[in-house]
Amino acid sequence: MGLGPPILALYRQLKQLGALDGIDSVIELGSQGVWCPDPRLLNGLFESFGRQRLSHAEMEQYLNASGTGNAPSRDLHERLGFKYHCVDIDGKFGSLTLDINFDQVPPEHRGRYGLTSNHGTTEHLLDQRNAFKMIHDLTAQGGLMLHALPFTVHLEHGFFNYQPNLFEALARFNSYETLGIWVGPDWTLASLVPWESRLLDYLTLNAKTTHLLVVLQRKLHDREFCVPVQTVYETMIPESSAARYQFVVDGEYYSGARLQHVTREIRDVNLGQIPITVLARHLKGRVLKRLLRR
Repeated sequence: MGLGPPILALYRQLKQLGALDGIDSVIELGSQGVWCPDPRLLNGLFESFGRQRLSHAEMEQYLNASGTGNAPSRDLHERLGFKYHCVDIDGKFGSLTLDINFDQVPPEHRGRYGLTSNHGTTEHLLDQRNAFKMIHDLTAQGGLMLHALPFTVHLEHGFFNYQPNLFEALARFNSYETLGIWVGPDWTLASLVPWESRLLDYLTLNAKTTHLLVVLQRKLHDREFCVPVQTVYETMIPESSAARYQFVVDGEYYSGARLQHVTREIRDVNLGQIPITVLARHLKGRVLKRLLRR
């Protein structure tokens, strides 16, 4: 899908809020294009990053790009001051040439990037596990992971649409901090609405619908990627298979001290100060058994 008006508007807001402070490198899954029909949005974006406004000639490549975006994302990110990289199988835009379905992140690129973005790439890939592991592995500890993906309909656009509970499960198992989950009414509009399930009562669904699901998460811990299980099925995992499903035990997450979808400072929490019943409620019965054996 590339970077369209809702993502450019989000970049501007994140910069103004300080969420991008200290982040100087970005890597994209899939070499992306940029499309923005509104010069005011582009000017506002560059001003928020402390950059000069684009000249008319420079702006033309963004204004006149096709709906799928053919102005290179590398150009935009470098103009904003980021060190830019991307991952793609075709080597386009000087990308790190990897097959996201199969390949692992090379050691020299693990934990290197302050922002890893998934602007409409993973829905085209069959191996979702490897794709989300790659995002995790590329991102530095304390870095951000930004997803902008099909939510509803997007008829025949890719293999998959996405649900908020996937990202809640990723956060639970990997102890990510979820800074926001939003819905974009249309990928051509510079509008995002904070996610609530009631939104589905008001969104129009038809063959032309292109709702976006946009998720921003922070990687807090330098740990191996943990494959999540949907909450309703966690208790069904037999003990013989439980070892496959590791998770990062973060005291603040399981104590409830870290609110979902809220940006704020993370304070130190002593795991030993949290009642075992609180942990057990979240970590499920199989974990309780292991704790009681100790």
